[in-house]
Amino acid sequence: MTLSERTKLATTLAVGVVVPGVADYALSAAGYERLGLAVWAVGYLTMALVVWWVWVRPLDLTGPSG
Repeated sequence: MTLSERTKLATTLAVGVVVPGVADYALSAAGYERLGLAVWAVGYLTMALVVWWVWVRPLDLTGPSG
């Protein structure tokens, strides 16, 4: 059984926000604020790039011809 595209997108977005956020929180609580910020930024940017590459890039965004 495969996941629908909508479920895959929702899961990617949730994981791309939650995992870096929890990692940032844990590292900041341990005294590594800058490392937590870097982990959050890299995780969030990676999620954004994956969403763009898989779902946005293949779209044909041309206007009407005529």
